[in-house]
Amino acid sequence: MSKSPLPPKIPSALRNSIFHQAATASVFAPLIAIGLAVVSSGGRISLYPQLQRTVAFISGMAGSIIILIGLICGIVALFGIPKHGKNGILGKALCGIIIPLLLFGLTIPSFVLARSRAIKNNQYRMSPEDQLMALADQINKQGSVMVDKVTRLDGAEALPNRTLLYKYSLISKTSSEIPPDALNRIVRPDVVRKYNTLPEMAVLRDNGISITYRYRDKAGQLIGDISVGPSDLAK
Repeated sequence: MSKSPLPPKIPSALRNSIFHQAATASVFAPLIAIGLAVVSSGGRISLYPQLQRTVAFISGMAGSIIILIGLICGIVALFGIPKHGKNGILGKALCGIIIPLLLFGLTIPSFVLARSRAIKNNQYRMSPEDQLMALADQINKQGSVMVDKVTRLDGAEALPNRTLLYKYSLISKTSSEIPPDALNRIVRPDVVRKYNTLPEMAVLRDNGISITYRYRDKAGQLIGDISVGPSDLAK
């Protein structure tokens, strides 16, 4: 019986095609990016803070570009499988695609947190007057909002002397139905408590901002104002 013929050898040029090279590059790209991040992190410790941020930005951009190139190489490598087969391409290409996607997935929560902190820090860097105007503008963009069954928030206004005015309407009441001292006697204690304790009031408390709540009846007649400010802070 004659021996079965041996399969033809694959030419080395085909085993080292551009698709094989792309698959290999896709695997090494995220490793290079990680190594760059580690080296950059260790090397910028002794630098000045401003220079540290510059180096971190440059290394971060460079790492992202390297990872993106690796991802593209992995995708390109897959197109060589019909001609060159899976051997030496599929495994590397999949690693080169999956690893960057995992890295990007892990960085998304950090990016969202960093963005949130940046917005918060920017808010604290604003002057108190600018904070009041921004807050009033944000409230006014929402339009009229029902706070409860009878109370409607109509808008807000930034006043002089670091005062934020909230405009409310009691949509089922007339001014004659409400005793003159009712706002200060019934409502104000709760307003003072919230000014002292609510976390969202911290920016106002820290910057010495006062709040005035103005109430009108269903016909638009003024019922009265309640004011709270730094002098009401608990000692």
